Amino acid sequence: MNPRDTLHVFSVNHRHAPTEVRELAHLDDDQSVALMDLMASSPGCISCIPVSTCNRTEIYVETAPGCDPAPMLNAALQSTGGEADLFFGTHARNFSGLESIGHLFRVSSGLESMMLGEPQISAQLKDAYRRARQFHEPGPGLLRAFQGSFRTGKRVRTETRINRGAVSVAFAAVELARKFFASLNLQRAVLVGAGETGSLAAKHFLQHDIGHLTVINRSLERGQELAVTLNKEDETSQTQRIEARPWDDLLDALVDADVVLSTTGATEPVITPEMVQKAADRRQGKPLFLLDIAVPRDIHPDASKIGNVFLFGLEDLQEIIQMNLAARQKQLPQAHKIIDEELTEFQTWLNDVDLRPTVAEFKNYLEGLKDKQVGFVRKKQSEEVAAAVDRSLQQFIKKVLGRSVSSLKKTENPLEREQEIELLRKLFSEAD
Repeated sequence: MNPRDTLHVFSVNHRHAPTEVRELAHLDDDQSVALMDLMASSPGCISCIPVSTCNRTEIYVETAPGCDPAPMLNAALQSTGGEADLFFGTHARNFSGLESIGHLFRVSSGLESMMLGEPQISAQLKDAYRRARQFHEPGPGLLRAFQGSFRTGKRVRTETRINRGAVSVAFAAVELARKFFASLNLQRAVLVGAGETGSLAAKHFLQHDIGHLTVINRSLERGQELAVTLNKEDETSQTQRIEARPWDDLLDALVDADVVLSTTGATEPVITPEMVQKAADRRQGKPLFLLDIAVPRDIHPDASKIGNVFLFGLEDLQEIIQMNLAARQKQLPQAHKIIDEELTEFQTWLNDVDLRPTVAEFKNYLEGLKDKQVGFVRKKQSEEVAAAVDRSLQQFIKKVLGRSVSSLKKTENPLEREQEIELLRKLFSEAD
């Protein structure tokens, strides 16, 4: 570790740790707040920001120069009931200095996500950042780093196409459904199954402005809960376009639907050829699109033999996903270029951070002298003359500060730089 490094990250993530390890490493909200409390009171530690999601738990730490954060983090994790050893073992990855910031910027941009380019992690980072500011204001380095990561992630998502195209099964299913129609806003969709995948698919349907969505689940209560939640989150519609219906209404729902997405946990097909035939007989030739993303399959394959019924399964979606992943991979060079630009800017800020307190004191000292001089002139001369003197001295201060800062920045040797900063502080302190 470089003695000048002040920013660090301790990470347990999906790239290096299996699910069972990530589950053990997870920190809930209470543990995260307790960890921030303990770290803030540790000698040499300025602040920390824990980030814990299903795919990663990472702890970003800012310390005084030359301070090793590992022992204090180990003790703090043990005190909060966390699995401290996991953050220092074979499944962990630890970075310091600019490497830690580069990692944060890649995470925020979706380059470290399980699904390349997914935007959800950006919101999760912002949640962790807001929680940190609520309970323990982060140090200047972490503040600047997280703010820079949000800007970097936004640039990557807007200046590249790295988050375009479906790379999850639920999203790919909705993307496929969109290909059937000129627009989804006049279509009726049926979601069979209200589990995690079904919920995610429902949200994608709403994002693409589906006209109406019916949720059918074996547990009507669970289906109703999902419908209520989705209607609350649905800000684009003036009316409630999501409804839940009982399992016995499945046949009637097939009759009314334009597209059906099935994702239950059943061990055998819940939509049989006989059921689809009955629905087709009542649809008067209107095409029915069936999307089966369940394992095992929810829809019997023989349903595809029925006239005007079109059945698509996981194998069809995997082809779409692989094509979209390949397209996202092509965006990586541009994404890395953006991250490098932002890292260069951060490095510039980091290089000068030790100058700021002294430069600010020097500026206050010079401006104090200026105010005294202008006050003296104002007593003897007109306001116009005093204002002119004020402007002239402002330009003088600007030039003196500019030359002083420029000289300090050119000093690359850390020891010499500290000596020059101390000399400048001594000069204007004695002059006072």
